[in-house]
Amino acid sequence: MHSLNGTVVGVSLDKNSRATMKFDGRVDEYGSVKVDGAMDSFEPKVFTDITVIFRNVPMTMLTPYSATFAGRRIRSGTMNLDLQYKIDRSALAGENKVVLQKLALGERVESPGAMRLPLDLAIAILSDSEGRIDIAVPVRGNVDRPEFSYGTVIWQALVTVIQRVVTSPFRALGALFGGGEAEQLQTVQFEAGSDVVRPPEKEKLERVVGVLGKRPQLKLTVHGGYESKVDGEALRSLHVRQDLARRLEVTLKPGEDPGPVALDHAKTQRALEAMLTDRAGPKALEEFQPAYEKETGRKAQRVNPALALVGRASADRAFYDALFQRLVETAPLNDAELTALGQRRGEATARALKEAGGAAAARVEVGDAQAADKAERGAVPTRLELGAAGS
Repeated sequence: MHSLNGTVVGVSLDKNSRATMKFDGRVDEYGSVKVDGAMDSFEPKVFTDITVIFRNVPMTMLTPYSATFAGRRIRSGTMNLDLQYKIDRSALAGENKVVLQKLALGERVESPGAMRLPLDLAIAILSDSEGRIDIAVPVRGNVDRPEFSYGTVIWQALVTVIQRVVTSPFRALGALFGGGEAEQLQTVQFEAGSDVVRPPEKEKLERVVGVLGKRPQLKLTVHGGYESKVDGEALRSLHVRQDLARRLEVTLKPGEDPGPVALDHAKTQRALEAMLTDRAGPKALEEFQPAYEKETGRKAQRVNPALALVGRASADRAFYDALFQRLVETAPLNDAELTALGQRRGEATARALKEAGGAAAARVEVGDAQAADKAERGAVPTRLELGAAGS
């Protein structure tokens, strides 16, 4: 800062006097600064009210600070600052409006006091389509405390903003998502065992792609999710129904879901009995029937083999439903099938995103499938992760 010119008026020996000031100056070659305010002439910690306005300040000159606090150089960019600081009986309240244009970070710098902050991600989240970052950084402190430092207080406030942004990026972008529960948009819900993106989820993905278009420095990684309990049960049920369909000579496409089981059909009932015998041995059915009768308190009515040939089914639908459930419970399933389901969900989500949106679709990628923490109401989430493009 140089060529600072201005006036200070109202300086007096009167302890109750307040001096007012007004200055104009230059910052580097093309930047400017204006200072306007007032303070207690003898006790500025009792009262100070100052506004400082910087315009077109080259950010490269801040590299000593960014290197010290964040371990990164600044390669390019300009900054506008509207700073308002008030001190009332040593209590500092600052309101900082910061506008950064085309900020680009440089290489990392070793600094013992530097914090490892995900600055690239923060910049990607905050930068609009024109490379503009507009943030408010409130500052609070007490100037009488021995550890007080203006630089430290401002840096801590900025760190708080950055951490809030990168910890909950969807919340930080809430206004761009049109308000509402923006964090709900960071997951896509799938029905148990299914890799089909439902219409309500496609509508969510269209909103996500729209935001990607407004944040060109962001990329989106899709992590297909799976949940061992609900997905495992759904996949085992699918395998049993596919096996049943083959036994009933129903032609299926690879991976096709044959639909619900017709438990009141004679051929289905005979096929279910044969499946349990094939899987668990010749005595499995004789062991299952008394266990079922003991648990339910009612006698099972099995299908008559001879009458089944002419289509006469058992009326005991509950028994064959229990038999089907036993086959599902004991059906083999390996972890690779769950992971593969998660991967298919990730790929299906990425396809839906790419179908929804233009140039932003090029910044969508599929990551590793991940086990979901839980399934809510039988729906399994697939996670969307925002990151800095090029990282």
